Amino acid sequence: MKTLQLLSWLTGLAGFGLLVAGVAQLNVPAAYIVAGAGLLSWSKLADRAAAQIKAGG
Repeated sequence: MKTLQLLSWLTGLAGFGLLVAGVAQLNVPAAYIVAGAGLLSWSKLADRAAAQIKAGG
């Protein structure tokens, strides 16, 4: 199960990188906006996961 979680995380990271790289080919400032929005979303998901683990669920 641990391997599947690692592969899922790496696939998501690669997809995010490819998305930012594709947007950067169109417009570099837009790539920064997409990267920032993606990192904010990731931070929110990580915070929710940490709170759920801390609550014991």
